[in-house]
Amino acid sequence: MKFQLNQKNKKLLFIIGIIALIELSGYGFFASLFRLIGSVG
Repeated sequence: MKFQLNQKNKKLLFIIGIIALIELSGYGFFASLFRLIGSVG
C-alpha cells in the first residue's frame, strides 16, 4: 500500500516538474498570460 502511494506521488511530482519547466522556459500558459498583462499595462 505504501509503495503504491509513493509511485503515485512520484508520477504527480514528475508531471508538476514538467509543467514547471515549461512555465519557466516561457512557453507555458501562465508565462503567456503574464506577458499579455505586461504588454497591456
